[in-house]
Amino acid sequence: MRRAIFVVSLVVTCLTGPAAQAQAPAQFDPDDFGKIVIQPRQSAGGGGGSGFVLEQAFGDYQNEPIIEYGENSPAVRLGRPIGRLDTLYANGQTGFCTAFIVDDKHIVTNHHCIPGMDGDPSGADSGIQAAQFVAGYIQPGRSAGVDKYSVSPQIVETNRGLDYTVLRVFGNPSEKYGIMELAAADPEDAEFLWIIGHPQGQSQHISREGCAAASPAISEEGKLIHSCDTLQGNSGSPVIRISDKRVIGLHHAGDNRTGFNMAIPMTRILAQSKVLHSALPVAGAVVAAAPAPAPQLKAPETAAPRLAALPETSACDALWSEAKQLGCGGYEAYLSQCASHTFSVMAKVMAKRECAAAAAPLVDPATLAQPIPVPGTPGAIRVAQDGSGDFTDLAQAVAGAKPGARIEVFPGTYTTGLDISQPVEIVGVGNRADIRLEVANDNIISWQADKGLIKGLTLRQTGGDYFGIDVLAGSVVIEDNDISSQGLSGVVLRSNVGAVVRRNEIHGGKEGGIFVFDNGKGEILENVLYGNTYAGIELRDGGEALIKDNTIRDGQGQGIFVNTGGKGQIEDNVIHGNRLVGISLDGSKNPVIKGNVIRDGLEGGILAAGHALARIEGNTLYGNAYSAIEIRTEADPWIKGNTIRDGKQSGIFVLDNGRGMIENNDIYRNAFSGIAVQAKGAPIVRGNRITRNGQFGVEILEGGGGGYENNDLTGNDRAAFFIDKAAGTLSRRGNKE
Repeated sequence: MRRAIFVVSLVVTCLTGPAAQAQAPAQFDPDDFGKIVIQPRQSAGGGGGSGFVLEQAFGDYQNEPIIEYGENSPAVRLGRPIGRLDTLYANGQTGFCTAFIVDDKHIVTNHHCIPGMDGDPSGADSGIQAAQFVAGYIQPGRSAGVDKYSVSPQIVETNRGLDYTVLRVFGNPSEKYGIMELAAADPEDAEFLWIIGHPQGQSQHISREGCAAASPAISEEGKLIHSCDTLQGNSGSPVIRISDKRVIGLHHAGDNRTGFNMAIPMTRILAQSKVLHSALPVAGAVVAAAPAPAPQLKAPETAAPRLAALPETSACDALWSEAKQLGCGGYEAYLSQCASHTFSVMAKVMAKRECAAAAAPLVDPATLAQPIPVPGTPGAIRVAQDGSGDFTDLAQAVAGAKPGARIEVFPGTYTTGLDISQPVEIVGVGNRADIRLEVANDNIISWQADKGLIKGLTLRQTGGDYFGIDVLAGSVVIEDNDISSQGLSGVVLRSNVGAVVRRNEIHGGKEGGIFVFDNGKGEILENVLYGNTYAGIELRDGGEALIKDNTIRDGQGQGIFVNTGGKGQIEDNVIHGNRLVGISLDGSKNPVIKGNVIRDGLEGGILAAGHALARIEGNTLYGNAYSAIEIRTEADPWIKGNTIRDGKQSGIFVLDNGRGMIENNDIYRNAFSGIAVQAKGAPIVRGNRITRNGQFGVEILEGGGGGYENNDLTGNDRAAFFIDKAAGTLSRRGNKE
């Protein structure tokens, strides 16, 4: 040990105004961007005379290359989810910070590593031209075995005061490198810590000698004060508690006037961050010797956020676990008996949030006229077939309801279709499977009211050319229902102002699951759609929707069909096992298709045809029977930053006058060629990594053309290029073959 662990009484004042704003990430020459090994150098910037600096060492610098502990050491295994964040700024400089993986699509770093955010808090303009996450860089001066993952320049979540930023990373690095487990409690005074990061952009280093929390550990300003050696480039490093290997804080700054470094306690960040709270993992995710296994995909309704497992068991531990399940009342009960327990600070924050949510309407006030009372509240209309309510017939209750009424439906089978033209709430009370609306030769519900709610029901359209729920006007929230139609589509949105279709199970329909057309609008969120005869979701004729976080599987048609005139955003869905293509675009009006997993389809992943425009970015496509992406008949999509792998034909197939900009994708291990072009197909293919495919990197057949520049085409089984004698006009330059 080079010094005793310090125990001091410490008060640190966080600078505000111009001095604090002078913080900036380490900036280097732009030629460094994209490289793994860079030359150490002094970075620009600094804290000036304020004393507030980004990083500092104490005495003899003791931040060691982590590889000195051996490739199989606990320290190296623990550091696997920690990587270097490389950024190319709008001013042409390159910056290096540290970041770490928290789930399959997000990494965390400091806010000050993304300087443009202060100019545009929306995240639309982060000041970054490009960014990448470098994982596995543990050998000084050696790039072998290192992986690079694309990072979106647009910010997911940020907070300047807490100096954290959440970024979207593509390619799921957690599948190989695991995730960091976040702590839900502050460190103890003088507790031993580790910091792992990439000082000055170099290989991974660990600070452990003399690395500990101060006493008190948390300053009056809410900062975690520590004595761990860091340098510029360590910004964004996790501060790790040795006892359980959890992230206890986010390192971000130092003060050379007091001689201590500072981090933001993870408890403060968790209290503000929706993303990180939802990403809190099961215990033990980062301590295994082997890389973390691929995550199992689950239906959205089963993937509830969980707090990290607790380090010990006791009565208060049990109460804490129960509180997480029970919400508001559970947190209040925990605090009444365990006010001094480890998680009491977090519980106060959660109680405030959960109790506020419990008191609020279940849907947005803009959508419903009044809050929803709990079952049995005076004023609610009760419908029960056993005679214990106000009505035995649901249709009669709807016809007699005043605007804004709540209609509580108790178990039974109701067989008359409902026409709703004024705002009401129809809410099932009891087991959803026992509250059944079974209607033949009519729509189950025809909706034309301005606002309202349909919740907690089993809806069965049993025959005839009718819909399950037909939203003809206004707006409605449709959530937590089980919906099937043996007539037309299960849910239809048309000519309406807007609707929310959320957490429903929509399945086994004779036609499609959800159909949005005739300028209908809506948000389709967290549903499970399966076994429908036609598309799980179809947009057409001005239909527009946000389609997010759904699972769409095992249908006989397309997963999602964006037909002529359809538009919207398709984001973070899991689409698999469908008989036709995962997403079909035919004459679509430039939808955004982002962050989806499209896998194991019986045809292809994405088909763009009929002059379709689209932005296809950051998706993962694998295991599909046909090409992951097919472009034909003058479609012209922008395909960027996707992972296209392990397909049973070519990765991307362009034909019949197809166009497209194909850039910065990872295309590998496909059975045929990485990209195949023929029949007047002419894409622009730039900056892709097209490797390890079963035939060629790029295969250009009769009539094919296009431009191919700066691609990595190494390692394909047969050759980088195959160009048929009858190929059309094409250009090549700067490719690595």
